[in-house]
Amino acid sequence: MNSAEQIRVVVVDEHALVRAGLRSLLLVAAEVNVVAEAADASAALAMARQAQAQVLIIDRPAGGEDGAEVAQMLADAALRTHLLVLTVAGSHSTLEALLTAGARGYLTRAARDQDLIDAVRTVARGATYRCPMIAPTRSLEAELPTPAELELRRYNRLTDREREVLVCTAHGFSAPEIGAQLRISPKTVDTYKQRIHEKLGLHHRAEYVRLALRLRLMEAR
Repeated sequence: MNSAEQIRVVVVDEHALVRAGLRSLLLVAAEVNVVAEAADASAALAMARQAQAQVLIIDRPAGGEDGAEVAQMLADAALRTHLLVLTVAGSHSTLEALLTAGARGYLTRAARDQDLIDAVRTVARGATYRCPMIAPTRSLEAELPTPAELELRRYNRLTDREREVLVCTAHGFSAPEIGAQLRISPKTVDTYKQRIHEKLGLHHRAEYVRLALRLRLMEAR
């Protein structure tokens, strides 16, 4: 199996023994490759970006972030990595909050070895995984945000000025041209673009255009 077919996984837990245990369990699946381990969430996100990991497994990070907080960190970083949360058996409202926040799956620490592998395979393809040991009283699938909804949520975190710069850039205007239109300096335009990059992960004009088309922003001008 070549590297392109493998599921690249990053494991996060404050304890090295836990990380080693998870790695050992995942070795059973030939297509799963644990590419990095980290004690804290911030380091894990950097590793996931570098390795282009499909799955981030989080148990107890050293920073104390919960699954919802790490899901938000992934969204803010605009990573295409899917989050699998290991958790104690919680209430359905707690689990629902994890999924709504952007996690793609959860698994209790009492789950079977095979459940972990099944969860990684499911989450890697962008599907939702719910621990079979927890029988939901009602379906949560319909309440999960779609990728388009998550993208809109990230866009809505932009300020009005950042949105104006985004749309102008998508239309092909240069920094001096945008500055003239908005009555700000080209340097300030570049500052807004840097903030857009930090919030949405956009690098090139083509990415601005694709986002603007998906969100129907081009029609606003």
